[in-house]
Amino acid sequence: MVRDFLRRVRGLPGVVWGLGLVSLLTDIASDMVYPLLPKLLERLGGGPLALGVMEGVAELMSAAVKVSAGSLVDRGVHAGALVVGGYGIAALARPGLSIAAAPWQVVLLRAVDRVGKGIRSAPRDSILARSVDKAHRALAFGVHRGLDNLGAVIGGGLAFLLLGVAGLTVESVLLASVIPGLLSTLVALVTVRREPKPAPVEPAAQRARARVPLPPGVRAFLAVVALFSLAVSADSFLLAYLMHQGLEVRWVPIAWISLQLGKALLNAPGGAIADRIGARRAVLTSWLVYGAAYALLSFSPSAAITWGIFALYAVHYGLGEGAEKALLVELCPPDARGRALGLLAAISGGALLGANLIFGSLFARSPALAFQVGATIAVAGSIAFALAVPAPTESHRAR
Repeated sequence: MVRDFLRRVRGLPGVVWGLGLVSLLTDIASDMVYPLLPKLLERLGGGPLALGVMEGVAELMSAAVKVSAGSLVDRGVHAGALVVGGYGIAALARPGLSIAAAPWQVVLLRAVDRVGKGIRSAPRDSILARSVDKAHRALAFGVHRGLDNLGAVIGGGLAFLLLGVAGLTVESVLLASVIPGLLSTLVALVTVRREPKPAPVEPAAQRARARVPLPPGVRAFLAVVALFSLAVSADSFLLAYLMHQGLEVRWVPIAWISLQLGKALLNAPGGAIADRIGARRAVLTSWLVYGAAYALLSFSPSAAITWGIFALYAVHYGLGEGAEKALLVELCPPDARGRALGLLAAISGGALLGANLIFGSLFARSPALAFQVGATIAVAGSIAFALAVPAPTESHRAR
């Protein structure tokens, strides 16, 4: 089984590995920056409200752009150009944080960074979807997500070393993020050059593509994703829970790195499992695992046990991140896949604001209650998924 898995991984086309390397470099840059934003805002006179506004505005703008970018791909715009542009915008925005002089400038630059993410997400996923056949699609998405999560591990570790060992300032670390950011854009440019440019599309054909309706199975899937996503609060709450249970602050970065590493190690095997058992079954299982992890966290008596539950929590991401996109692609006709992938990314990202508000307000009262409510929503979403989302063979997708 292991030999077969390694053979399938090695057999993935170069574009999957190229875009995976792009995401790895981008997440190195991003996670050199992200953990430092609260401290940066505090230095500039911004408090928790500014942090909340920053994340809310950034995710909402990103969500809006994701849908438009996906629609552009369906209308014949070169996906590779959008991918390179999206990565380039983010790479140039992050280092600007090093010279920010007011909280509103941090909010603006973070929003521009997320707009870059919105521009590239659906086009990149469209390229990945058409680069492999159905039998390896979840694996391709899983490998990509695994490299993405590995970048978060490396980026967080670099930030720790540059600040704690090399003694650099926060501003210097923010400026240094330009190096992996620009490298990611360069690799993206080289990778997508191999992608054939789309044939010219007449305006009438573009309008026809824009009107291609999403099948009922796709609409049902996106609806239950919206419900389930209300349970998906930010991982930073897990770190807050560890500290609430008495974990020393010096161990928090290690806990964060271990969580991201767990995701990275499980993404590719999870994608391979999803290809074997079917994307629909893999998504349902991953959602139920998420609910189980949150339920266990609500009863955890110590930081050590909570940290141990991170392993189960990582299984959800390892099994589900690739499978969700693979299932959506299977349910959707080719001429609407860009729009559908954009909607999936937009709904998942847009729901973060509501999920974090719900979880945060409950966490302030009782962390256990917050996790119990999250588990309940996750199970409700899983039940809705099982009842409403058809298997791909039952849908009206075009093969």
